[in-house]
Amino acid sequence: MPNNPYIELVKNHTKILTDTDQIYSNKSSWSKFFWDSNPLVLEIWTGLGNFFSSQVIDNPKKNFIGMEIRYKRLFKTAEKSLGNVKNNDNTQNSNPKSKVQKEIVWTRNNFVVLKDFWENIDKIFWAWELAETYVFFPDPWDKNDKTIKNRLVQKSFLENLYYTTKTWWKFIFKTDHMWYFDFVLDEIKTTNWKLEFKTYDYEKEWLYDKNKITEFEQIFRWQDIKVNYLELVK
Repeated sequence: MPNNPYIELVKNHTKILTDTDQIYSNKSSWSKFFWDSNPLVLEIWTGLGNFFSSQVIDNPKKNFIGMEIRYKRLFKTAEKSLGNVKNNDNTQNSNPKSKVQKEIVWTRNNFVVLKDFWENIDKIFWAWELAETYVFFPDPWDKNDKTIKNRLVQKSFLENLYYTTKTWWKFIFKTDHMWYFDFVLDEIKTTNWKLEFKTYDYEKEWLYDKNKITEFEQIFRWQDIKVNYLELVK
């Protein structure tokens, strides 16, 4: 099996944290990490970083944390957020530590990407530390009882996220699986979250922005697959 060329790129990247001790040491003190008290926004599973990077670039008064596991996705998310790689473009600078990257790092300090699992959010964030959280197109798993426990968005996750979210702030979720979406709607009823908005066809809604969609949604548009979307408020 060939070596993954992204492993060293990720380990040496100034905007990616891979050491769990370092990640967990920032619990309750992310404002110190970013050197300000701006709202803290989390995206779980950034993919190749299309949406995450657009949010980072367009919202300098917010701080962003992305979570991913795969090395290529971690690297692409960080590089797009720095402006070294364009959205929807898989090219990259031949030297990720180039002068261009160093210059941008000094002017865009409002994000970091973590190599960690969503199950550990209670180790990463303290009560009322998060402003907004995005989860887009997680694996729905099968509908049978044996695999349903592996789903990201379910009661236990929603309760942990509720605890770490500031009052009046949001959780935003997308999926292309209607039965998963309905499952989540049922799970919400057992929590303290308030359902503020839902739709079974996100692209038809006023808040849809084709310039800020994930790489999955770009594919779905061509395949005429509808996206289910909801917003919860604490």
